[in-house]
Amino acid sequence: MNHCLPHFRRRTPGKGQSGFTLVEMLVALLVFGIIASVATALVTTSSRSFARSEQALADLGSLETMRMTLAADLGQAAARPSIAADGGRLPAFVLMPQGLVLVRRGLSHQLPAIEKIAWGFDGHRLLRQTFPALDGSPPGRAVVMVNDVTAIKLRVADDRGWQTRWEPLQPESLPRAIELTVQRTSSPPVTLRFTVGA
Repeated sequence: MNHCLPHFRRRTPGKGQSGFTLVEMLVALLVFGIIASVATALVTTSSRSFARSEQALADLGSLETMRMTLAADLGQAAARPSIAADGGRLPAFVLMPQGLVLVRRGLSHQLPAIEKIAWGFDGHRLLRQTFPALDGSPPGRAVVMVNDVTAIKLRVADDRGWQTRWEPLQPESLPRAIELTVQRTSSPPVTLRFTVGA
């Protein structure tokens, strides 16, 4: 009995069937490597740019929130002196090198519709504090309004122009305007001006 095994004949490549040479493969790998490197660099740059954009938007958002809140506080400033926690009398508006204290009105969600507010700089942040009571109370919990602050500068405007000190003749007196300059670590200084008691 004749057993036949399959016989595979070697096919010779014809025209159009030749493979890649070693040089062509190396060139292709080199081109692929260059494209991959460029793509990686583009993705990395895009990611960093996106992160920087997000941080910039967050910074702008915090500054805008601070601006609106301080504008509301100063715009509703009341000519109402108060009593400090130690029993001393406070003018309606107190200016300090690193902050200010004022009484504001116009609050519809609480009675009485008036409260005492403190703004201050702790060396790293711009903070806002409310007092539980107008008279005889220490300030409450601080809320961070702006982070990464390196310095602030406050000035007030009265009949004599812009001043770095506020020493009113009458305790109920208010300045006409406030100028706040905020210096941050990663951006140029921002100077804002607000009308008081508008």
